[in-house]
Amino acid sequence: MRRPALLWAILHAPFFALLYGASLGRALGGVPAGFRAPLWPAFAAQALGLSLLAWALGLPFSPWPRVHRIAAPIVTALFAVAVALDAQLHRVLGVHVNGFFFQVLLQPRALTETGLPAREVALWSGAAVVAVAADAALGAWAMLRLRRGRAWSLALPLLLVAAGERLYTGSLAFAGGPAVFAAGQVLPLQIPLRLNGWLAELTGRPRVAVAGPLARAAAASAARLPEPLPPGEVRFTRRPDVVLALVESLPAEHLDAATMPHLWARAAAGTRFARHYASATSTHYTVFSLLSGLRAHELDAAVAAGRRPLLFAALRANGYRLKLVTASSVDWMGLMDSTFGDVKEELDTAFTEALDTSRRDEDMLAVARAAVERAGDEPVFLFLFFDGTHFPYDAPPGPRPFLPAWGGEGGLAALQAPPALVRNRARNAAFEVDRKLDGFLAWFEARRGRAPLLAVTGDHGEEYGEAGRRGHSHGVSAGETHVPFVLAGPGVPAGVVENPTSHVDLVPTLFRLLGDGHPPARYSDGIDAFSAPPGRFVVSTVGWEPRFAVIGRDLKVRFDALDAGLGAALLTDPGDRPLRHAQARFDAERPAVLEALGPAAGSR
Repeated sequence: MRRPALLWAILHAPFFALLYGASLGRALGGVPAGFRAPLWPAFAAQALGLSLLAWALGLPFSPWPRVHRIAAPIVTALFAVAVALDAQLHRVLGVHVNGFFFQVLLQPRALTETGLPAREVALWSGAAVVAVAADAALGAWAMLRLRRGRAWSLALPLLLVAAGERLYTGSLAFAGGPAVFAAGQVLPLQIPLRLNGWLAELTGRPRVAVAGPLARAAAASAARLPEPLPPGEVRFTRRPDVVLALVESLPAEHLDAATMPHLWARAAAGTRFARHYASATSTHYTVFSLLSGLRAHELDAAVAAGRRPLLFAALRANGYRLKLVTASSVDWMGLMDSTFGDVKEELDTAFTEALDTSRRDEDMLAVARAAVERAGDEPVFLFLFFDGTHFPYDAPPGPRPFLPAWGGEGGLAALQAPPALVRNRARNAAFEVDRKLDGFLAWFEARRGRAPLLAVTGDHGEEYGEAGRRGHSHGVSAGETHVPFVLAGPGVPAGVVENPTSHVDLVPTLFRLLGDGHPPARYSDGIDAFSAPPGRFVVSTVGWEPRFAVIGRDLKVRFDALDAGLGAALLTDPGDRPLRHAQARFDAERPAVLEALGPAAGSR
């Protein structure tokens, strides 16, 4: 039964290739024209390699032919369903099923936090069971009719084809660049084989050394933290109330007079930072960075060192009453024990049990109001994390200025919805958050008798499908990294800062506004955002994957540390558009780019 099982698995190869059709088409769009046709045989060989793997997974049952006849089609069917799931993940996020995917599944309320209704997941799970049963039954019937013989006479050539494909694609990548390499990794389980060093010696063709130094700098900075500053040494000469509002999945373009009119008006009276970038496009990394003032890729080093955010301890030391209320759960990827480990008593989170998810923000604000009522005369620090703009972008009854809009019918249905309609729904959600935030601030000012120092930003941005991706946490595109940042209230001048700023600047900027005199380098990777120079570069990363963007006023350098061996980085403008004379600009800015990834130890 080994050969019929192999033949049945091979019949799935076209299905495997078809599943990744959209991803392949998108990847080939960035490949130089002369390399597109040569890649198609590689994709066919990869699909055959997946079939060979599906067959191999059923081989342990082969000593018992009757059992093997039933087990092999079941294994192949289960493998096909897993590949289908991976294909959907790759189409939307651009990544394959990996360890982070399973980490997410194991989180409390994982389905709720990812925006997938339990009912829809149950329906799709049921469909998968039916598909596996039908595929397995058809396979068991077909194995009785497929030609028998020696399986290894067919399996070994397929194994050689799979190995040869890796050599072939590695050679194409050397000649065609990173886009060819990326296209060769679209189908899953492809061992990333790089032949750059060997082929460079063989051909005498030099490699462009751009990404390598960047990757090394990023890796070195991830393990280096500023020396901790004792909280008792922080002295605030001014103690206004402080409200820090973080808004889920809020791209910079949603801060305008039509989408968020109240915040836009407050920004006009305060300072709007027009080129502000999230430290990461994954929530737990960017929240860590925002509240600690450290780069997102330093999270693991901070956790290992037992570092908690200086912000909370310094506020306490200066007589502030803290309250943190988050409609978007921070009981996620260990945040409760790391970033929020020192403020668990003051933290209310996980408003995710409400059946009506559009009420989470209202419930959060009700808790915040009650806390403010109890505050007395002490200065208040209030952290609010709005959830309404998280997928599927809550749009409760009320004004909806952006129509037509996607109706939010189930999480997976959004994958097929027109991007413009999804974006309109997200804008309506931002409009609603703006209304709720402004109403709360008006109440706060009336109750406290004074305006607070207000800081508003997004944890990261969002993609809505125009470029083929939806959501966040899969790349460092402008849509995912460029977020609003507004400061208003006591001591904040009116104006617009056009130089690049980052989430790592929040803590140093707050400390400066509150009167602390320590230089930011003493405790943070950031700077006072008001002093950001024109030539500055800031860093954004996916977080859980080493994909980085180093962003300046006119130049953006994107690279993947894992692929540094390709010896190339993508050079664009900050909006991801092609840039004239990009290499010359990078050569001129190289020291500043490397400095952004990790200042020399002597500069601390």
